[in-house]
Amino acid sequence: MGLQRIQRLLHLITLLQSGGEFKTIYDLMAELDVSRSTLFRDLKMLDEVGIPYVYSPSKGYRIVNNCFLQPVNLTMQETLSLLMVAKSYLPQRGRAMIGSTLSAIWKLVSTIPEPIRADCSDMVETISVSPERITISDNEDQLFLSLQRCIDERTCVRLTYQHPISKEISTYDVNPYHLHFSTRAWYLFGYMHEFDEVRILKLARIKSFQMLKKQFAKPRFDLNKQLGNAWQLINEGKSYNVELEFTPMVAVNVAEVRWHQTQKVTFQDDGTARVSFKVDGLKEIAWWICGYADQVRVIKPKALADRVRQMHLDAAAKQ
Repeated sequence: MGLQRIQRLLHLITLLQSGGEFKTIYDLMAELDVSRSTLFRDLKMLDEVGIPYVYSPSKGYRIVNNCFLQPVNLTMQETLSLLMVAKSYLPQRGRAMIGSTLSAIWKLVSTIPEPIRADCSDMVETISVSPERITISDNEDQLFLSLQRCIDERTCVRLTYQHPISKEISTYDVNPYHLHFSTRAWYLFGYMHEFDEVRILKLARIKSFQMLKKQFAKPRFDLNKQLGNAWQLINEGKSYNVELEFTPMVAVNVAEVRWHQTQKVTFQDDGTARVSFKVDGLKEIAWWICGYADQVRVIKPKALADRVRQMHLDAAAKQ
């Protein structure tokens, strides 16, 4: 179930509990800004999860019995963990999902007895987290919510998109399938009509967004199949068995991180580390390897060794 629908269902529950002026289907449609079919689908969902509702001409739609979320009893460790998450993400509060997450955490923490809350707040002051490097985007939060709604309702969108190299602005009609966070940014996976295939768009490069009055059928989309064994996002369609040798200076640091799901590490007697991966494409992993400069050697494949060597030569020529 998509985030947009979860938020809408919670809003619908609140309306049905409020006893307000939402007496007809049209009142609820207007308040929730949804179609008639979407509203009936949401009402059916409430009934299926055990939140029954009734309708009467005089009182309209309402929930049969009061259905409130049960209070949460958090331990001190759980409270401390929530406060740490909030502190970690506070610098990113303008990003998609982060503001809502922080709001939810503060609401949960506010229900905790004051002595426990005060003790946890004091403990958090002695713990710090360096802010993560993030992609800068002015409208990411609103764009994320709009796209999530279109994914949930299977609505086509028209986007203007800035290409990262040429800086040109292009317009595309897209069937949005999936939102994915990777490498410090949000990405949209969607079927692009112009290219007749699924492609990846970075939310920070989307300059304008328009919902179209056109629906698309539920896609047979699987993110794991789409990504395959890509190093990060780009599945180039060809698999490579990669083997690298890292010097003792960086071997332990490299081995301590899970860089890829296929990673295998073997330490040698001389302190070097042999690290192997199976990846679908060489472009992304080559960029990563170059970051270790002379502290890594490509053992195989030759195509990767040649690519990394040429990248170093090109970089040296520019110095």
